[in-house]
Amino acid sequence: MKTTLFLIATLISLSTFSQAVATFKSDPMTNYAIVTSPSTIDQTPTGANTSWTFNPLTTVGNSTDVYAAPTATQLTTYPGTTEVLSINIQGGDSNTIFLKEDGSGISITGSSPTSDITLNYNTDNAFIGLFPLSFGANNTDTVSGTFTYLTASGTFTGSVTTTIDAYGVLNFTNSSGDNYSGNVTRLRIDQTLSFSIPPIFNDIGTLTQTTYHYYDNTTENIAFRYNNLDVVSAFLGINQTTESLEYNSTLTLSLPSIARSGFQLYPNPAKDTITLNLKSGESIKTIKISDIQGKEIFTYNENATTISISNLRKGLYLITLETKSGVFQTKKFLKY
Repeated sequence: MKTTLFLIATLISLSTFSQAVATFKSDPMTNYAIVTSPSTIDQTPTGANTSWTFNPLTTVGNSTDVYAAPTATQLTTYPGTTEVLSINIQGGDSNTIFLKEDGSGISITGSSPTSDITLNYNTDNAFIGLFPLSFGANNTDTVSGTFTYLTASGTFTGSVTTTIDAYGVLNFTNSSGDNYSGNVTRLRIDQTLSFSIPPIFNDIGTLTQTTYHYYDNTTENIAFRYNNLDVVSAFLGINQTTESLEYNSTLTLSLPSIARSGFQLYPNPAKDTITLNLKSGESIKTIKISDIQGKEIFTYNENATTISISNLRKGLYLITLETKSGVFQTKKFLKY
């Protein structure tokens, strides 16, 4: 009876992903186009069945999300970290986020939101949520820890609020010809921090940050993300605003492909086999199955439609298809 109830709950959660976010993280090795807009994009629409149009966008760079296990030094500095996300930006720069994922959910243990500032949530981690999170979910968590800015260091306190505040249709075009139109669910994160240098200098500055992640409902990956960061401190000589816009370049291929039309994978969850159905009529060149960290487990170099997963351990996996026209598409599935 317990197994039946678990499967029912899992199926319900998977079926409601169209109005929920399955996981906070992007798929490993996701490539993004860094873009600008001649005017402020309108992200004010909120709620159910809404829409956003971000036009036009111009590419100014590229980035890739890389996940890795923490090193011994990182574990000492950011206790509890289970995974490190490096957003590697074309040209050599990178932003780093230290994550802790366990049975209670996902938390941020540390981050470097700019090249000058490092935040260590070593006193009170920034809890994001226990995923999947459905539309309407709202969580506020107190945070505290230490910061460094160039040669200065001190402490911070504040709060982080996570909300699944909207779902609907997202549209955008790029001046290079890329375009996207899809159903998404939006996760919003607001962070407000106050800096001090104890024991004398208290409340010497603030950090406010708003992040939007628009998750594509078909791939369950981030289709578009936006970040705005303001750091102000007369004491430290900071008055800095940073804004970034990125879209998932694998979801904007202009040729007819499974990346746009998607493919079906069933059953999900599955025990022994999964069946693949390409809705675009393309044929498969390669099938790769990886664990949720992106580590490849095995590869099929054939146009197979039924895959045996009986030898896999229970858990969440990624399956990536490459078609003969060179198109890639990734989905998640649960092995029970």
